[in-house]
Amino acid sequence: MSLNLEQLLMLRDLHMSLDDLIEELQLHHANLEAALGKIYLFLNQKLKVETFYVETEDESLNHRVFCFGRGNDDIKRKTPQLLKIDRASTFTTPGLFWVVQPIEMGKTIIGAIGMAFETESAPTKDMAPEILYTVSELLDNFFFSIHINRLKHSLIMGIQSALKSHSIADSIDGAVYVLKKEIPFRKMILLYSDHELTGVSKINYLVYEDYARVYDSGETRHPGLDDFVKDTDGCLSANTDELKKVLGDDDLMVSYLLDGLIDEDLIGKVIFVPEKGVTFSIFCREIIQVFTETLRQRLVDFNRERNTLRKFFSDKVIARLTSEPGYHKLYLEPRDTDIGIIFADISGFTKMSEQILVTPERITKFVDTWSNEIIKRVFPLGACLDKLVGDCIILLFGPPFYSGTPEEIAEKVIKSAEIIIEVTRTVFMMPEYSDIRKHPDYAKFGVAIGANYCPAVVGLIGPNDDLTAFSSGMNITARLQGLAKADQILVTERLQELIRPMNMWQLVGPQAMPVKNVEKPLVYYHVTSLEKANQAGQK
Repeated sequence: MSLNLEQLLMLRDLHMSLDDLIEELQLHHANLEAALGKIYLFLNQKLKVETFYVETEDESLNHRVFCFGRGNDDIKRKTPQLLKIDRASTFTTPGLFWVVQPIEMGKTIIGAIGMAFETESAPTKDMAPEILYTVSELLDNFFFSIHINRLKHSLIMGIQSALKSHSIADSIDGAVYVLKKEIPFRKMILLYSDHELTGVSKINYLVYEDYARVYDSGETRHPGLDDFVKDTDGCLSANTDELKKVLGDDDLMVSYLLDGLIDEDLIGKVIFVPEKGVTFSIFCREIIQVFTETLRQRLVDFNRERNTLRKFFSDKVIARLTSEPGYHKLYLEPRDTDIGIIFADISGFTKMSEQILVTPERITKFVDTWSNEIIKRVFPLGACLDKLVGDCIILLFGPPFYSGTPEEIAEKVIKSAEIIIEVTRTVFMMPEYSDIRKHPDYAKFGVAIGANYCPAVVGLIGPNDDLTAFSSGMNITARLQGLAKADQILVTERLQELIRPMNMWQLVGPQAMPVKNVEKPLVYYHVTSLEKANQAGQK
């Protein structure tokens, strides 16, 4: 096939004019249907094209046949045949001469394109395919940009969907699987901060090789990274050379720092090691940027969620809760059930505050030290924190999983009460509180404890979703605590019924006291350990 000079000049002019139009359409972000409509008008005016059609996927991944001009019925009728074309061809319908060809992306056919001229004024059979080829080649860039945007959108949606998983590790696993499709890296390291309510932070890590998780700060630890992340202040800002030494990898590393959404404190760091000989393209960097931005929000949510739960539960409980989808509805919504309760109040605290501690700073530090140490010691026994009101700490036993038997819960309640007495004495013995020990009423200082096992409505309740319980049993426990003297544990009749068969404690009682607005008196028992009871008997 050979074209004359006039035909070649016409094709060059077509190429330049159509190229300008397509650039303008891309500049104004025209969608596919609008762009093809403008191109049809251009072709109709310049070449007297009567019909123009394109069959492909649109921006929403819907298979579409776009048809402009005459011959719409012919296109619809012939669509099945037109979709099957694998090479350029021509055919005629009454009054129209058609030229069609496949649309290819690389070596893959992604659709078809065609145009029709009036039979009497149609280009030659040699020229018509050249015109369509020129148009199709110029549209390739437009189709490619749609393909890239569609791919980018699909990756973004996949990343965002993956990072919604409750488990932070599982969510990163899912996001890495999405990245695997288009981002050529052989290693990824994530360091992220777990900010505790106390202000203390620890650094966790996840390491991926060939898109699979190989190390983490939980079960499959990396000895070098374990030491590296001990420097919580420095490891996030450390340069990649230090990480290369830790990981034993001298290849190029691309790192991304993650800071908070409002403040600029670092909350994480992502390091990618590209495939050998590969430099990340702009497309790859854009997708990685989306990943890191979405991950940053996920880490902020992660810390917020954990710190909300930390007000009530141990880290072990939180790890189990957050690993289960819908955990809030499963475990934290209010329910009517039997639970263990402790009210513990520092005896003589008013006198201690006014005459010894005096300053708000010392009072606050004392209560913080006392309550934090109690929580640290009793959380492993299954306790959770209802609230701290001044110098009174309220603990619940049973939530959030309610898996213990009444006897198991009762045993944990009494053991926790004994721990509270021990912790209180330990705090009194700290060097900074020697003035407490020197006070003439020191013997009256201690902790008064009321304990119970009873029905209650318990769960996250109120505008702030605080863990708490409501019942007459809570009021009774508070009354017992008010009746107890320093280092005494007073329990209800129901609780003593559960612990008596264990033969682990001496129970003194029953004793009774009247309760306002209650017909029957409150029956209670004084609990001491058998060891202490035996020691008292030998004196």
